Amino acid sequence: MPNIYLAGDGARILGARVAELSGRLAALAALRDLGCRQDDAAMVRLRRELKRYQNFAKGLAAAFPWPAHQAALLPDDAVVCRCEAVTAGELRRVVREAGACEANRAKAFSRVGMGRCQGRYCGDAGAEIIAAAAKVPIRSVGRLRGQAPVKPLNIHVPEAPE
Repeated sequence: MPNIYLAGDGARILGARVAELSGRLAALAALRDLGCRQDDAAMVRLRRELKRYQNFAKGLAAAFPWPAHQAALLPDDAVVCRCEAVTAGELRRVVREAGACEANRAKAFSRVGMGRCQGRYCGDAGAEIIAAAAKVPIRSVGRLRGQAPVKPLNIHVPEAPE
């Protein structure tokens, strides 16, 4: 999208090195769009290096797939959400008793994903447990929405130089 620049985990979670590279690329793109002369070869090199990391991540994901089938096997006393001490059994209970078959509904009943990490650590595992308990596809469970505290920032975009 024009005038939208994403970098780091805001664009895709691939680690610190990729966050740094994507930040450089976003900065160069923003400067170029503001009319500042940029080295196109540097942008090509950054894109090429980012592609290498993306390919590596795809390879890792293929070699070590997410063990979704194991969610149903977790014991009830297994802690899923460390921040709020929510267990697999608690998630199964809210699915069974409250019909919470969607991630944010389960969050409302169990507090899963309401801690400091806002579901960054427990969101995927929690969704898998909910899907297994509800016997629904993972895509129907959705994902946890982040909550406050959120601090809005004022952004000033200077006029492009002539």
